Amino acid sequence: MIGSSSMFKRRSRRWYAYILPAFVLVAIFLILIYGSGWSGLHPDLFSTASKEASSAGSNCMSSRPDFGGTVIIDTNEVVCDSLLTFGSTVAINGKVQGNVDAFGGTVVVAGTVDGNIDVYGGTLTMQNGSVVHGKIQLYGSRWFPGEGYQVDGAVITHPDTVSWLVADMSNFSFPLWSMLVWGALGLVLIWLLPENVLLVRATATQNTRRSFLIGLLSILLTPPVLIVLTALILPIPLVVIIALALIAAWAFGTVAVGWMIGEHIVRAAAPRYSTRPVQVVVGLATLALVGSIPFIGWFINLIVGLIGLGAVFLSRFGTRLYGQPRKPLDI
Repeated sequence: MIGSSSMFKRRSRRWYAYILPAFVLVAIFLILIYGSGWSGLHPDLFSTASKEASSAGSNCMSSRPDFGGTVIIDTNEVVCDSLLTFGSTVAINGKVQGNVDAFGGTVVVAGTVDGNIDVYGGTLTMQNGSVVHGKIQLYGSRWFPGEGYQVDGAVITHPDTVSWLVADMSNFSFPLWSMLVWGALGLVLIWLLPENVLLVRATATQNTRRSFLIGLLSILLTPPVLIVLTALILPIPLVVIIALALIAAWAFGTVAVGWMIGEHIVRAAAPRYSTRPVQVVVGLATLALVGSIPFIGWFINLIVGLIGLGAVFLSRFGTRLYGQPRKPLDI
């Protein structure tokens, strides 16, 4: 445990330390509400739930976002809400009065869905007697239609909308591989270097403005430095090592800032799943999703990367804490 000394006065929390998480949450909200033209998410994701719940009375159940769990709706159950899951197993035997949006995982429909179904990077199975009063959209997902099912709308597959690490700036594409790669990298780093990532994260949280400025200066100064080193005919491996170190620092800082963002999201949406791996994966997946927003996504990720890069340099790659912590750090 690294505790703060009583000799230092506790600094007041700066408002700019919370701009980034708030901006990310607002961006996700805008995707969910207005993203029908980009990603197939629906404007009535939240409004449908409230209308149906008020009209159905006490027989309806509400739902919450689920992360990696199992969601089972029995035959006699009615959910007057939209389902939002991440890597979960969903079995709909009853009725859902809303949309179903599943990121990864498996969705099995044996009952009725009064809305649309969107599956991103997962699987969807329609069993005999299942009914969907809407359309089905599959983004890089597998589709197992059974016999005797009913879909009022169209079944649309989007195999080409799953992007790699760099997304198209002018069109939204679901960043499945980006989410997987960043999530795996984050889990490896917090497993191998948990203290280092924690110190980088604390530095980014407590010194957001300074981290951003240091990261910006590093990016601006690196190209001319590399050019000068190349002009001086220094060994090419030295130039390559500097470039690779900068890339590693950028990735290291992004994981640390993603962890910070994920902690805010998980504690607000699903506090019982608020563990370190879940926070890291959710935060990095959120950054990947936000980075896929046309035109502004790259700018948001650029700010995140610069803050993380500066925090890495200020903390000397997570070997020390830059400044006095405001609260004990649980290592």
